[in-house]
Amino acid sequence: MHVLQLTRDNFCTVVGLPAMLDDFVQLHRNAKGTVYYDTTFCMGDFYVSCLLYRNTVFLSKPVMPLLMLVYERRTTESHELMFSWFAKLTSVSSVVCVADREQSITSALLKTLPGSTIVYCWNHILGDIRVCVCTVHVFKSVVVAFLLF
Repeated sequence: MHVLQLTRDNFCTVVGLPAMLDDFVQLHRNAKGTVYYDTTFCMGDFYVSCLLYRNTVFLSKPVMPLLMLVYERRTTESHELMFSWFAKLTSVSSVVCVADREQSITSALLKTLPGSTIVYCWNHILGDIRVCVCTVHVFKSVVVAFLLF
């Protein structure tokens, strides 16, 4: 399954396997599903964002790819395309989404799946804190202690 969208200044494509979408729907038919949006990997002239889910059928509960978005410009509209196709292909109207705090992603999710809950990824929050602590003039011992945490 793939979807292409070309605008005057942005090329987007959404790709995914129908079997993965079917698995997600079966796993979450009676409950609000949780997805992880691992975002904005720069791959040269374009970006890749992955919509992931945890497959609880297996004992190890692996995280598996649901859809991938390949795009040129980091805009809200790019992410709206991803979430609108996710909603269309799964008939899901809301999810719990774990993502970073990128405004274009938050806006796109709440516009296309308005009943959704966004939970911010703790790895991204800790990374933001590390950058902030390292850029502010603090004692080196405090920075080292924080980074070891």
